Amino acid sequence: MDSLDMQIINIIEKEGRISHEELSKRLNLSRPAIHNRVNKLEDQGIISGYKANINWIKLGYVTNAMVSLRVRTTNYDKMLIELKKLKIPNLIIEECHIVTGTWCILMKIRATTPLELKTLQDELYKIDGVKESSTVLILSSLYDEV
Repeated sequence: MDSLDMQIINIIEKEGRISHEELSKRLNLSRPAIHNRVNKLEDQGIISGYKANINWIKLGYVTNAMVSLRVRTTNYDKMLIELKKLKIPNLIIEECHIVTGTWCILMKIRATTPLELKTLQDELYKIDGVKESSTVLILSSLYDEV
């Protein structure tokens, strides 16, 4: 892997639908050379998929939050399974991480209104081992489109 591969990765990460033709123009390489490099990156598992950037606001998900949990468990995998089972209308658990520090689990939440966050909190405390939660509303993000 060289700096050219890193440039390809950086561009594809931001623009997953970019054509090999456009990549070749930007990087001043032939289209077959770009094609070969992208294929190698895919074969090595470095590029494992392509995604769409969703405008969640247009879908009505205007409330974003980070929810931190303090839990007492000897089986974090089981705890994550319980969190994955949560189904709350108009709420998406976009990310869920086991973390170090004061809090044990950190979740990124998208919801249509703050009411869903209250419903989430009620459901979280029904899960055995959840001891405390803290919710912080996200006002804006570095990569939000302006």
